Amino acid sequence: MLVNPKPLAGTILTMKVIAAVSLLISMGQGALADDLSTPTPSPTPAYLRHFARPGSVRRMEQLDRRRALDTDSQSRAATRAQTKADRLASARAEADAKAAARDRERAQRKVDTESRLETAKATPRATSDLMKRMGFSEQDIAAQKALEEPAKRGANPSPSPAKTAPEKPANASPAPRPGE
Repeated sequence: MLVNPKPLAGTILTMKVIAAVSLLISMGQGALADDLSTPTPSPTPAYLRHFARPGSVRRMEQLDRRRALDTDSQSRAATRAQTKADRLASARAEADAKAAARDRERAQRKVDTESRLETAKATPRATSDLMKRMGFSEQDIAAQKALEEPAKRGANPSPSPAKTAPEKPANASPAPRPGE
């Protein structure tokens, strides 16, 4: 079976034409868009204005207006720069104040910790003294002192009969368990 090369040649030619047309279309749109593009915009647009003749009144007015605009622009730029510097300075001052406050708090926590440690190591105070400092009534303080004084002398305060249990001798054998 013989293959006819002409149908393939027509297909390849059609594909080449389609590729060329699509390439021209895409390049043409890029060229059109390039005409519309502008360079990076400047803060003040540059207009083409032709100056009047040198020495004329109109030329002097144009120069005066340009100087006034330049002066105004410079003063606004200086104001913006000063405002920015003020913001930066206040931000730095605020950051320094926060850092100083953190340092003070850290130092205070350290002092408090040391104070707690020393208080814990210190000899314990009598409960009656603590009650006096806390503002308890004299009757409550006197009752607490009455409980503390026998303990200071070394004698136990008289225990209540409900809490007292008979003591077993150390050499006594344990009670036999039921079922043994």
